[in-house]
Amino acid sequence: MRLRELLLATFLLLFFLLLFTPRRLSSVASSARRPALAAARDHSRLAAAVESGGSHPRRIESCPASYVDHMPCEDPRRSSHLSREMNHYRERHCPPPEETPLCIVPPPDGYKVPVRWPESLNKIWHSNMPYNKIADRKGHQGWMKIEGPHFIFPGGGTMFPDGAGHYLEKLKKYVPLAGGVLRTALDMGCGVASFGGALLAEGVLTMSFAPRDSHKAQIQFALERGIPAFVAMLGTRRLPFPSFSFDLVHCSRCLIPFTAYNASYFTEVDRLLRPGGYLVISGPPVQWARQEKEWADLQTVARVLCYEVIAVDQNTAVWRKPTGDSCLPNQNELGIQFCDESDDSSVAWYFKLKNCVSRTSSVKGDFAVGSIPKWPDRLNKIPVRAGLLEGGTDIFEDDTRRWTRRVDYYKKSLNLKLGTTSVRNVMDMNAFFGGFAAALSSDPVWVMNVVPADKPSTLSAIYDRGLIGVYHDWCEPFSTYPRTYDFIHVDGIAMLIERQGSKRRRCSLVDLMVEMDRILRPEGTVLIRDSPEVIDKVNLIAHAVRWTTVIHEKDSESPETEKILVATKTIWKLSSEYN
Repeated sequence: MRLRELLLATFLLLFFLLLFTPRRLSSVASSARRPALAAARDHSRLAAAVESGGSHPRRIESCPASYVDHMPCEDPRRSSHLSREMNHYRERHCPPPEETPLCIVPPPDGYKVPVRWPESLNKIWHSNMPYNKIADRKGHQGWMKIEGPHFIFPGGGTMFPDGAGHYLEKLKKYVPLAGGVLRTALDMGCGVASFGGALLAEGVLTMSFAPRDSHKAQIQFALERGIPAFVAMLGTRRLPFPSFSFDLVHCSRCLIPFTAYNASYFTEVDRLLRPGGYLVISGPPVQWARQEKEWADLQTVARVLCYEVIAVDQNTAVWRKPTGDSCLPNQNELGIQFCDESDDSSVAWYFKLKNCVSRTSSVKGDFAVGSIPKWPDRLNKIPVRAGLLEGGTDIFEDDTRRWTRRVDYYKKSLNLKLGTTSVRNVMDMNAFFGGFAAALSSDPVWVMNVVPADKPSTLSAIYDRGLIGVYHDWCEPFSTYPRTYDFIHVDGIAMLIERQGSKRRRCSLVDLMVEMDRILRPEGTVLIRDSPEVIDKVNLIAHAVRWTTVIHEKDSESPETEKILVATKTIWKLSSEYN
């Protein structure tokens, strides 16, 4: 009997060990592999611990290998549960910070410092983004191909398999691409951005965009090449650009249903296109088999909005937008009307699409294509829309002089790589009038000018200068892939997370700097200007995200209450214990 009881007790002990131990061991193993992936309730506590420092400063741990291309606001695992209507699920959808791990996104195995510009336009390292899907599916159309350790970009596209150069020669018959008449362009559904890359030789700066989609990494490829690009989707909201920004809008088989939803997408394109600007659509539905109705509808919408047909050349259509808005009939077959006079057509941060036509007459002065100065003269001419800010004309001139002086100081005194081939993709996180970018105009760079969504709307003036940028709220992650910028500039980092008119924070400085680390390339540079107190906090967090730092005094003519921190992101590899 005692033997039977002993056997039964042993069996029960083994049963309970088998039942409960694996889960505990799994949890312990997971914790060892991913020490940074704390439960949601720990996020704020960890961020506070990092910022407070103390006698034992805390280092933020690495994310697991599966986060190598992590985009918090374009995460398919999150968006797959959302509505497909108007592609809502492919727009930005950001998790709250407490639902995200506080960790540093690692580079992929075999990551190398990117190929330098301009060589990168035509080839990049395969190991930096080892995704063969586009090369396998689109290689015959000249998009890209694998060649040894590189991806090679012949410059082709679905509608221009012989290369974007040949395609541009065709467009030049109808669109003034040379001579500085056109400067800013928007390429919708851009692929790997070969069209935007080819336009650089014409002095045209193109904002290329596409969603994160089944092609896996088209915008990532574009940015690795050194071509301006941005992850976005034309869905239920306005795109994050001010009205009348682009001299040219281009779609090459972008498959946007321009006439759907009572032409809401066409009227959004019209909002973005500068008066007198050009719209080019190549591919469906332009003279496309079995899309006769869609093609007829597209022509009808363009006619109702008074667009001039410049050419229909095979499957490519070119229109020109009128310079005024007086010709839209009061009654038309589509029922399209002007937006209310109270509508601010430049408000575009999480702003629902409007099914109406933005009034060009809302802007006083000459800013149409043909009236605005040609590039490069327009860079330093006072933009008409600088006057939207009280005292904007004088502020603009002061801002231009200030940043010319400061960038000169940066280059001469701070031992930066600005002006060299080591820096191509640049971001200004608090751009105001774009003075920093304008001061870099002779460098081999392009600058993403970010205007915080809650600050005065100066982004339209930036576009009037012939520069590009977006609205953004820095309490959320930016819409780009990891490791896409060589140089990040911040004038006043604290104000990016403070409530307007207050010193109270809306979000965490630690979260913001972890996001900056995500989008910065290894060996990339961050330059931050702010008060000594803020710089001390930034310096503490910088070491927690593995940056090396140097604190400099400001230039002699800047405010006394300012210091400059220059940080470099180190190259590191995910430790084997976290794989």
